[in-house]
Amino acid sequence: MKIIYTKGQREEAVASISTLKKILSRFVHHRVFYEMSARHRRSNQLYSVKNVFTVEHVEVSGSAELIVSLFDAFHPAHSVEIVNPHAMRVYDENPSKGFAVAFYADEAGDFDVRFYLRDEGEDERSPRKTALERITLPQLFEYLQEIIPADVVEVGEPKR
Repeated sequence: MKIIYTKGQREEAVASISTLKKILSRFVHHRVFYEMSARHRRSNQLYSVKNVFTVEHVEVSGSAELIVSLFDAFHPAHSVEIVNPHAMRVYDENPSKGFAVAFYADEAGDFDVRFYLRDEGEDERSPRKTALERITLPQLFEYLQEIIPADVVEVGEPKR
């Protein structure tokens, strides 16, 4: 699967499952607007399904066929499953508009199929993230460098 980043028009030829999980983990415990649309290539037929829900967790699996599943936090019978997408566009050029992705599937069929997911923010009913869960890795490393004393003495060695 190909990943296209709108910021800088950067493109990765193949996405690893860990990269996909990292990108999609941003939706966990957030309200997400999604739209699945299918447009017939030879006519004006358009099919569209829209909904908003809170994501409980995301699963990315498959070896022969990639499957991305997003599970609803408050309705266990509801989930969104994206089967074998060939590309994903990450909308990251304007942080003030929020984070969004679009998956493109069914490249060979009669329909152009698109799954669009947009972050609508944290859900107040979801468990709150702790300060440690909100901190980024660079911020964590900066904090660790600040609290670790620069004057480190080995055990048994007298301090000068």
